[in-house]
Amino acid sequence: MKPVISLLTDYGLKDPYVAQIKAVILSYVRDAAIIDLTHEVSAFNEIQAAFILKISAPHMPHGTIHVCVVDPGVGSERRSIVIETSRGDLFIGPDTGFMVPAAEELGIKSVYMIDESKLPPRKCETFHGRDVFAHVAGMLAAGRSLNEIGMKTSECVKLKLPEPKFSESKIEAKVMHVDRFGNVITNIPSEKFFARHGEEVMVTAAGKQVKCRYVKAYAYAPVGNPLITDGGTGYIEFSINRGNAASRFGISPGDEIVFQKV
Repeated sequence: MKPVISLLTDYGLKDPYVAQIKAVILSYVRDAAIIDLTHEVSAFNEIQAAFILKISAPHMPHGTIHVCVVDPGVGSERRSIVIETSRGDLFIGPDTGFMVPAAEELGIKSVYMIDESKLPPRKCETFHGRDVFAHVAGMLAAGRSLNEIGMKTSECVKLKLPEPKFSESKIEAKVMHVDRFGNVITNIPSEKFFARHGEEVMVTAAGKQVKCRYVKAYAYAPVGNPLITDGGTGYIEFSINRGNAASRFGISPGDEIVFQKV
């Protein structure tokens, strides 16, 4: 069976960086199936990366190798690790915590610290995605064991995703991601939202307020109207039917967003 490798980075696609990572991986396993999860994480935004990884990893085939590179501390003393999960997936990246929420979804089994002496010499100090993590992914995909890559460790840095604050009439939330349609994805699980479909809710974000309905899908609101709905991520979204809510209201990942009963 072909190994499956997913890539998540903040590199974008303008530069050759993603292609170079793939080239290194394919030099070990020519027939690897590589999934581009996203390369459009906001630069250095580990919270956004952690959220995207968490909501995506459960949909990947069991045993996927996840290469995760959002690494503002590249070249520092931070460690490079592999997290092994009970489902058989492996998460490869910097030990900064952002891989942990996704790995916890699948059940963390063990953590290994990568031993770079077992890898080809690095070309530079600033591109561990290519010079460290891609080589580790390729080696593991080719059948190397984790013990051949590094040493088991009892600790890793843990990042905790922000949680919404609930009161009787208000939810204070965070914007976790904005997709290409301008849908504003929050950290509120859909099953915990306080409204029923059809009810109006006041939304406050980026210094603006708007009253809109909580609906089953975008088409339940008139074209151009703001709405709240249950996104495909499993979390509440603030959107505009056939429009861009993030642009109209000036909302970005990391912003606060408040939902209030009216």
